[in-house]
Amino acid sequence: MKKTALLLLFFVATHFLFAQTNTDDDKNVVISKSKREFKFVKGNSENPVQIKEKSSRLYACNNYRTDIQVAEFYNGYESIDDVTIYVNDSKKHGITPRYEYYNADGIFYSDAHVCFFNLPLLKKGSNSEVIFEKTTIDPHYFTSVYFMEEQAVEEQEIKLVVPSWMQLEIKEYNFKAFGIQKSVTQDGDETVYSYTMKNIPAMNTEHAAPGPSYYTPHILVLCKSAQPKEEKYVYFSTVKEQYAWYKKLVKEIGNDEQVVKEKTEEIIKGISNEEEKVKTIFQWVQDNIRYIAFENGIAGFKPEKAQEVLRKKYGDCKGMANLLTVMLRSIKLDARRCWIGTKHIAYDYSTPSLSVDNHMICAWMNKGKPTFLDATEKYIGFGEVAERIQGRQTLIENADQYLLERVPVATYLQNTATETRQFAIEGNSLKGHVLQVWKGENKEWLLSALADIKQDKQENALKQFLAEDNQHFEISNLVIKNMTNYNAPLQVEYDVFWKDVLTVFDKDTYLELDNRRNFDNFKIDTTKRKLPYWFDYKNNLIFETEIALPAGKKASSLPEKISISRPAYSFAAGYTVSPGKILYRSEIVLNSTELKPENFSQWNKDIEQLSNFYNQQIVLTQQ
Repeated sequence: MKKTALLLLFFVATHFLFAQTNTDDDKNVVISKSKREFKFVKGNSENPVQIKEKSSRLYACNNYRTDIQVAEFYNGYESIDDVTIYVNDSKKHGITPRYEYYNADGIFYSDAHVCFFNLPLLKKGSNSEVIFEKTTIDPHYFTSVYFMEEQAVEEQEIKLVVPSWMQLEIKEYNFKAFGIQKSVTQDGDETVYSYTMKNIPAMNTEHAAPGPSYYTPHILVLCKSAQPKEEKYVYFSTVKEQYAWYKKLVKEIGNDEQVVKEKTEEIIKGISNEEEKVKTIFQWVQDNIRYIAFENGIAGFKPEKAQEVLRKKYGDCKGMANLLTVMLRSIKLDARRCWIGTKHIAYDYSTPSLSVDNHMICAWMNKGKPTFLDATEKYIGFGEVAERIQGRQTLIENADQYLLERVPVATYLQNTATETRQFAIEGNSLKGHVLQVWKGENKEWLLSALADIKQDKQENALKQFLAEDNQHFEISNLVIKNMTNYNAPLQVEYDVFWKDVLTVFDKDTYLELDNRRNFDNFKIDTTKRKLPYWFDYKNNLIFETEIALPAGKKASSLPEKISISRPAYSFAAGYTVSPGKILYRSEIVLNSTELKPENFSQWNKDIEQLSNFYNQQIVLTQQ
């Protein structure tokens, strides 16, 4: 998040602005022909089964000269053996691929590498070809093949060559809409699986869409076992083998519990209640360990040593989950590592594969019942879980066995945000007091945004945020509560002088009271949007205002109430009059985080009705 963008973030996160980031496909460059082959071969004593990959992509320029960046990722269990580049059938082009560690903010925290270079397409009608040869040295890491590219593909063939000594299962996903043809043939003792296709569109990158496993054509390759010579090697026939492999990685970590224990006892000094200890340790990790999202190769599955994460003060999800687990265990609490796939992934543990999880959390077993702790969610409260893991199946440590549980699903009430105002009219202005409260992921979002701003500028940024950068909305006497207590709602109180908000014509006074206008005009562009829209989290936004009327004033016209209720959401807003007062209340509820394309039209109609309501004014007249 940008430090100067708190106001923009307010609209995006609190109001869920429907920015459509996808544009028309760039037709200038296409892949006219793609051939990719994956072949299982016998390796050496250390890596007895390997996968050789050869991919050839012929890029065609349709209109004007351009350069595209070609990048190929690899890791400690993959190698790039050769790169061949042709520009208009010539190798004499001066292009030298660069091989670098992949990093974020200058931190190299995994074995992720990238090979990249700029590939020129010299003019309309010209071609450039790139051939990569790669080796994967462990079938555990050969999990999936996706059929889409950054560019549209006019013609493609993908082959898997499987010898008789290799046992695997192939699962096919999202083929129906793409006319993909499959054939299975025998070539000696090898089975050849071939997939051919034409006119595959470029990878869709719509904003707030499901992960690609939900909608792009691809296969999962489930390596079961292999016997290239006398010895048999078992991979993931069932979840039992997958769990055993994870446990093996955990045993190899090398945690130093004594070092961790010293810090843990320092953190919980004076606390006797077990739950309070867990809360305190959990928040300490949230506050003091920086989350770095590096998850590739062996680093994608083997947690960093707890004492190293503690020393460096940063780690990925596995490192943070492992540290939290070791901290709790060091003081004799039952803590478990949990492997889990976020909602970004379409699969669960009914498919034993490394593709089913991309995340690790910790569970504190309280009388046999897990309380899930995800320290990568920096400001979430104890006992709360983020939308991205709610309802997801998780593999929980249980000695030599394992537990399969689902993370609880919270209702929209977990993320309630309320704003309560009391105003009096002074001339053409409103003066009064405001109380705002954020819970759950609304609280987490706001605290995350504030944390990206220097502390001496936070109050001013928060005032801009609350005023929506309206200079007429003057805030004073700001009081903030629970900024450092994530187990309580975040709360702010302040006084407001809202200048020149009333407009007088003759004897009538006009007022637009709701300047928040949650979801106003947030329609989906159905001419561009093809994929479901996924909100970040379920939500409950409540906005209440009370206005004391001056003597002799009455409400002569109030907007009609609005009440819209759909299975995934509801909008309700209206005004009521009591002696000397006008009361306004609106409530926006998201029951579900998914808005399906078949519901876009209804959503747009409902948003239009909501916007029409906002556009109506209160009219006050003399009694």
